[in-house]
Amino acid sequence: MGVRDSELQGWNAKPLATEDQLQWSAWIQGFFTFDTSSDDPAKRLWVRNFQELYTRDVTVMALGDISGRTGLDVAGGAGDYSIVLSLLGAKMSCQDLSAETIPDGQLNAERAGVQIDFRQGDAQYLKFDDEVFDFCITTDFFEHITIDEKRRVIAEINRVLKPSGVFVVKTPNRSYLSWVIRIKRILALARLRSPLIFIEHTRDNPDREHHGLTTFKELEGLLDEGLFTNIERIPAKLRRKRLPEWVSRRLFGFWPLTEHIILRCRRSIFVPVGDSLQRRGEQ
Repeated sequence: MGVRDSELQGWNAKPLATEDQLQWSAWIQGFFTFDTSSDDPAKRLWVRNFQELYTRDVTVMALGDISGRTGLDVAGGAGDYSIVLSLLGAKMSCQDLSAETIPDGQLNAERAGVQIDFRQGDAQYLKFDDEVFDFCITTDFFEHITIDEKRRVIAEINRVLKPSGVFVVKTPNRSYLSWVIRIKRILALARLRSPLIFIEHTRDNPDREHHGLTTFKELEGLLDEGLFTNIERIPAKLRRKRLPEWVSRRLFGFWPLTEHIILRCRRSIFVPVGDSLQRRGEQ
């Protein structure tokens, strides 16, 4: 089956591909492992998640026109978002804590025919000068760090952005996950099944990988505290295979049941410009 073939059409499509059809760009194409309980790569199928691609589109488009602009992908891993943004015309840099991701990112960027400045380091200490980027983006990162770490990362992003620079953040919505767990437990009880249902990596699970899950209100407060302005919520339609379209439309913009927090904001103009003029006056 080809990677674009499917009996279902549109954003609910779930095309499958065998492992030998996949290339290094599998993540960018939206392919994720599909469990077939087989150790044979030829029989192991991958599923293309168009719902995930839709959310990524909403996130990237929140940046606006990035052609010719300089951007930073914070905690960007192997630079998958950076590659896409580079192909859209941006001059990208990418910093990630893991040194292991840097060679992979450099190889993938070379395959894609783009140049990206990869740097290894903690997002709380960005390895870039002040006011050098037109925009910053971070995706699926804030759920992994504490509220104090979020404050420090936000302060660093504020530092490296130019005045009026755009910052877009995407992270899972804690309110949505709480509702999903409640609904699944009620349905389990109705079917006489165990209500002990959890969502992978959330706070109730042993690994607690997503110990930093947040809400719209909490994250907006942190951005406001960090002197960001024009903080906007970006709505993304909730898409599920078994969710009727009319329900999806009614839930659009209902923030507690919005799966991902996507916020867009800008660095202040007058705060850094005023501080710069003050420093000049003291010289």
